[in-house]
Formats: sequence, structure tokens, C-alpha cells
Amino acid sequence: MLIVVVAGLVSGAVLLLATVGFELLRRVEGFLNIAHPQLIVLSGFSAYGFNVLVGLHWIVSCVLAIVVTTLVGVVTARVIFWPMRQRPHYIPMIASVGLAFFLHAMIELFTGFGVKTLDVPLQKTISVGGVAVAGADQIAVIGTAALVVVALHFWLSKSYSGRALRAMANNQALAQIRGVNTSYLQYLTWAVASALAALAGTLIALTARIYPELGWDQVLVISAAAIIGGLGSIYGVMLAAILVGLTSSLATLAIPSEYTQMVVFAAIALVVFVRPEGLFSGPKERVA
Repeated sequence: MLIVVVAGLVSGAVLLLATVGFELLRRVEGFLNIAHPQLIVLSGFSAYGFNVLVGLHWIVSCVLAIVVTTLVGVVTARVIFWPMRQRPHYIPMIASVGLAFFLHAMIELFTGFGVKTLDVPLQKTISVGGVAVAGADQIAVIGTAALVVVALHFWLSKSYSGRALRAMANNQALAQIRGVNTSYLQYLTWAVASALAALAGTLIALTARIYPELGWDQVLVISAAAIIGGLGSIYGVMLAAILVGLTSSLATLAIPSEYTQMVVFAAIALVVFVRPEGLFSGPKERVA
């Protein structure tokens, strides 16, 4: 049971990082960026390329992968999505679907169809009662997600840019009237969201395996966490991501792992039926 719970926390921690970036973009830009999970795959394969193909240390490789992926996210925003700002929100969402297929095709073109792993040293394990329940890498993933949550909280609640971002997410026109530099904040939002997706990708690459179809798998669970948590609540999607990770992992105790997504989507159906605004959403949408 402890092994399964730790695995669920690791999965939830990675999902948290990806979902927070996804929700930040939705709040600021107003559409669902279906291409966001492909940045996870891009980061994982970039880390693999720097580490295995180029021969760099795995830490350096992960840092470079995050930088490259963040730049890709910001450039795609500037070139593809920002010219569509005056269009209805479904237009950039459709464009994001096309971008997702393009990124997926480019990843397959340059990396092939196989499963890849990073060249990292064997990790020590933590034992309870003589049974190994967690690896040092798994503890590092959970700790990293916790640090990111704390950093995001202080950024959104204490810093000027964080408070300005929340104001812009609630009413962009009013924020502009009050002198908020919305262009800078949009750059910052895309950079932060892309970096969070990139961090999730490198953590997956460090603790598991990466493969080209990973992005399509992630878009389902990211959407699940966003819906269950409540669109509009950053803290809500954080909690929901952990719940989705734990639920998926605990479900393997009763059913084969290939059917665990059924449990997640059953939870989505139940939440939509009982509380359509999400479990952790208040009466009004909020960014935190």
C-alpha cells in the first residue's frame, strides 16, 4: 500500500506541475491550450537528447531542456496565438490542436517511435519494515512539486507581478486602465506555464520512461484535474491533480493498470453531474 501511495503522490506531483501551467494559460488567454501537454514530451526528449546523445550530465541536460521548451512555448504564443487575440476563443483552441499534432509529428520525426530513458545513476531506496517503498528520485519529485507550490503561492499573493496577473485574469481591460503592463504579464505567463510543463517532462524522464504518445495521454489527465478541481481555481487544480494521481495509483490495487483511466473519467462524470463548477471552485472564478 505504501508503495502504491508513493507512486500516486509522484504521479500527482508531476500532474500538478503540468495542470497549473495549463490553468494559468486558460485564465489569462481564455482558451484551452491542447498543445500544452506536448511541451512535456518535448522537454523529456530534449533532456534525453542532451543527456544520452550529446553526453551531458543529467542535471545540465534537464536544465537545458527546460530552457529550450520554455522558449518554444513563448515563441509559439507570439507567432501563433497572439495574432488571434481578437478572435473568438474557440479559434485559438482549434489552432492549439493543430500545433499539438505538429509538435507530436516533429518529436516522432527526430526521435522515432521508441521508449527512451535518461542515463542517470541508480537511486537509493527508502525502506519501511525492510520493504523498499520509495526511491530518492521519487522523494525528489514530490519535494520539487512542494517547493513549486510554495513559490507559486508567494508569487501570486505577495509579488507585484503576481497580484497584477490575478487582476488581469479577472478583468484585462480594467487592469490596463490601472496601468498594468499586460503585454509583459502575458509573456511572463507563457514562460511560467511552459517552464512548469518542461519541469514536469524532465521529472517524468528522470523517474520513468518517455515516449512520443505521452502528450496525448497527459492531455486527458490534465483536463481531468482541471475539471475536477474547478476551472478558475489554481489551488483547486493543485489539489485535484494530487487526487487524480492517488486515485489512478490506488485503482491498480483492484483493476489492471490499463483500465485506471476509466476510474478517473468516472470521477469526472460524477463531479460534472453533482458539482459542475468543480470540487474546489467558489461561487466566482478566481485565479488562486
